[in-house]
Amino acid sequence: MRDEQILGLHHITLCTRSAQEDVDFFVKVLGQRFIKRTLFFDGRIPIYHLYFSDEAGTPGTVMTTFPMLRTGLLGRKGSGQFTAIAYSIPAGSLDFWREHLGRSKVQVAGESERFGEKYIRFVHAGIDFELVEDPTDLRPVWKSEYVPRQYAVRGFHNWTAAVRELEGMEDFLKAAWKFRLTRSDGKFKRYEAVDGGPGKRIDIAHEPDMRQGTWTLGQGIVHHGAFDVADYDAQASVKFDIEGMGYTDFSDRKNRGYFESVYVRTPGGVMFEATKSLGFKMDEDEDSLGSELMIAPELAARYSRDEVLALMQRDDPIHI
Repeated sequence: MRDEQILGLHHITLCTRSAQEDVDFFVKVLGQRFIKRTLFFDGRIPIYHLYFSDEAGTPGTVMTTFPMLRTGLLGRKGSGQFTAIAYSIPAGSLDFWREHLGRSKVQVAGESERFGEKYIRFVHAGIDFELVEDPTDLRPVWKSEYVPRQYAVRGFHNWTAAVRELEGMEDFLKAAWKFRLTRSDGKFKRYEAVDGGPGKRIDIAHEPDMRQGTWTLGQGIVHHGAFDVADYDAQASVKFDIEGMGYTDFSDRKNRGYFESVYVRTPGGVMFEATKSLGFKMDEDEDSLGSELMIAPELAARYSRDEVLALMQRDDPIHI
């Protein structure tokens, strides 16, 4: 396995509460584009799978959510999960975001500094978010009507995962995922893809006394984090080589409509995914992305469009 086969962060998937709350938060508070609305592929209860990102759904900017309101299932936060999602913001923009979050009535949990980087922490659907000032992140931004361009989020800065046992997780990141340790700060260790930088790093928090979080789908947790691979050969090589190291808790390749995925449960319990992007314009024009409910062919045999629309409008409606 080549060191550069895992290119960086792709998307991260949350179990939230309601679809409308997600739209309001990611679009109106964080200034992201609502790029796709579709359905979760698994299970008997139809629930939304919503996507928010930059203009094009670029890897390293894509947030996806499963609003769990229709199921009533609750998750338990803890170790063996991603526990915080950080976005990059321009240097000097914390004052704007502090005021913007306050006006938006978002629960702010505090401000601090880690790895020499200033950040503000806040909460949505029980899940921790951070905005980190990073002058090196020059990725283009979505032309949001809610957040001025000079303050806009650039994409993911990093994700944080909590583990009770550090050694096995570090071994996996170095030997299997080919990430390198770049910095340490107290209980946090930063690992980055080969070329590093924002959108290519995760932080591991050593939490030996934290209770185990749930792995099932349930409101208030991060379900998994997906990492970008260049092509199917790279994805197959990642799976083959890592299974050869003895990490055999790998799924087969799964078609998720807009990407092809393989999943692995890491030694720390955190669910990783290696993802090949297929793009978001296969079923909608660029200008109309996210405007209609898209039902994948695999799900069309299970649900009629009219049936699903009626259920969602009744139980978890979305108003833009």
